[in-house]
Amino acid sequence: MLKPAVIGSLTSLFLLGVFGLLPLPVYSQTDTASATTQIEQQMQRSIETQLSQWQQQQAIDKVQHKIMIRVPSGADNLEPCPQKITIDPPQGLPFGRVQRKLSCPSLGWSLYVRAKVTLQAYLPVANRNLQRDEIVTSADLHWKMLPLKASDQDVITQEANLLGQQVTRKLRKNKPIRAAYLEAPRLINVGDEVIIEASSEGFYANMLGVALDVGKEGDAIRVKNSSSGKVITAYVVAKGRVRTQF
Repeated sequence: MLKPAVIGSLTSLFLLGVFGLLPLPVYSQTDTASATTQIEQQMQRSIETQLSQWQQQQAIDKVQHKIMIRVPSGADNLEPCPQKITIDPPQGLPFGRVQRKLSCPSLGWSLYVRAKVTLQAYLPVANRNLQRDEIVTSADLHWKMLPLKASDQDVITQEANLLGQQVTRKLRKNKPIRAAYLEAPRLINVGDEVIIEASSEGFYANMLGVALDVGKEGDAIRVKNSSSGKVITAYVVAKGRVRTQF
């Protein structure tokens, strides 16, 4: 009867003999990622990077996204790229319908890839319908997760950029607020009585006048001096106040 140690030695010799006769496994290029997979992965990374950069630029706390990539069927006939696939610099927003050109310089192929990117962002929105000429206050706002479209490129993402602004186009409840729908409030209207402040080095004076134009802070408007009747150009500095220089 063979002892266990002897049996173990014989078994080891047998296994060595068997494996010595067998060829080592050979991994062909087909074991690497296909060109289609490479393209999908590179497109995914590119969009996610751009989404992250956009979120940081807009200072948005929370976003949710979903990316659906559509690689052309012709990609199945391409050889896998031995190096990293290059992608053209992105144009426009990273959500909605997105298209990018991807290339493999070493093999000389390139193609356009499309993706549908759905995005939701946590945004300040009106908690009621706001009409034209209303001034936005904190009581008019709350925060919601909302879907964004490519047309929402000028959407306002910070409450501070809404407060004190005047509505130029109706703001609908719980809808993204675009910058084009707001402007700095009008401080002076046509016919308003205003104080005209005049100053130069070491001199200051003020007088009454009547506004002939509508004006926001910093606007140059025409003002008629109530005493002399002379029309001058002055700059709006506050409600009911304009400033000019000699």
